[in-house]
Amino acid sequence: MQISIPYIIIVSLVGIAGNVITIFMLSKRSLTKNFNNCTLIALAITDLLFNLALVSRCLSDLMELNSDSFCRLLSFLSHLAELLSPCFTVHFTVQRFIAVRFPLSAFIERKNHFLHYLIVILFILFGISYCLALTKMNLYEHCQEELYLDWFLSDALSSFVIPFTVIAVLNLLIIFHLKKTCRDNPQVSFSKRSKRDFLSLDTSRKSIASYDSASQSKLSETTTAPIIKNTKYRFSTSEEMKDHHLNVAYAPRHTPSIRSTTRSHAQSHRVTRMLILVSTCFLLLNAPSHICTITLKVYTLKKSQLFNNTVQNYIRQMNASNGTASVLVENPNLILKMAMRAGENKSVINVNFFLIFYIVVIISQHISYLSYSINFFLYSFCGMKFRQELVKYLSR
Repeated sequence: MQISIPYIIIVSLVGIAGNVITIFMLSKRSLTKNFNNCTLIALAITDLLFNLALVSRCLSDLMELNSDSFCRLLSFLSHLAELLSPCFTVHFTVQRFIAVRFPLSAFIERKNHFLHYLIVILFILFGISYCLALTKMNLYEHCQEELYLDWFLSDALSSFVIPFTVIAVLNLLIIFHLKKTCRDNPQVSFSKRSKRDFLSLDTSRKSIASYDSASQSKLSETTTAPIIKNTKYRFSTSEEMKDHHLNVAYAPRHTPSIRSTTRSHAQSHRVTRMLILVSTCFLLLNAPSHICTITLKVYTLKKSQLFNNTVQNYIRQMNASNGTASVLVENPNLILKMAMRAGENKSVINVNFFLIFYIVVIISQHISYLSYSINFFLYSFCGMKFRQELVKYLSR
């Protein structure tokens, strides 16, 4: 706990700076003209909100602020970010799955920006209403939240079980489809070609262009020569010129179309790989925290039930003995039975195991904080267009 607050402050400040830059870069026209980035912008805003709430919570702990309204506000913001972040991740994962599996429908859907904005707005409205009800209906004592069981289950389902299952399944389907496409169509593996292939392609294009220019100059010299008087010869020359101009006009148009198609395939695959990496990192960083929290809740509920059963047995025995000390003294067997049950009660909750498991929960939660600060680095390392625009902007 001594390194917890400095760690959280550093991670939060890095996340705040990275998400602000991400929002600015994704809002630029040069980045948004190829695909719709409103979901990624909403995700960056959500991560920024979580980091602001996290650093505010650390500062309130340092200043020992125990205002109930302020604690509920921080809880509302953190729950809202924890709910919207997987929802937006599911949204762009579904978009990528449609773009990979059904390219034509993805092209039509990409033109309809209103659909993406509507989905993002519905997610935001649902998250605000749910988190308001959650913070209002649960207990807060000394700025510590205690969720009732039904709210805990609904929060686990909405922020972990359902979105994480959808993300994992769609990522696997995208990966399997890309592998199958690369096996069936070798042109899709365009980005894996060596530089020698590109050099040979450029050399061949240059040779074709030089041959076309040389042949065109020869033809122009031939047609302008005054020696030609034979009409049959002039007719054949004009026919050859016509065929040649058709070939020249056809050749340079065919090669750029192939290159543009291959380039678009390569760009689409780069975007797909980047977004799969973003969603996979989100899963890997957040899943341990949610799994440990759910396991801890189940463990405490189970042990508390055993403890309550033991206490009820004590009460029944005391009621059977009329609760008088004289009866207990006159019945040493009852005292022995109660002592044996008290010895059994020590094994109801293993304190050492509980402490170790609680430390694991704390560590997994600190790891999950990284998922709200890491997207900027993933975009910079894996997104070629994002990196180029970022370098261009920083150089200015």
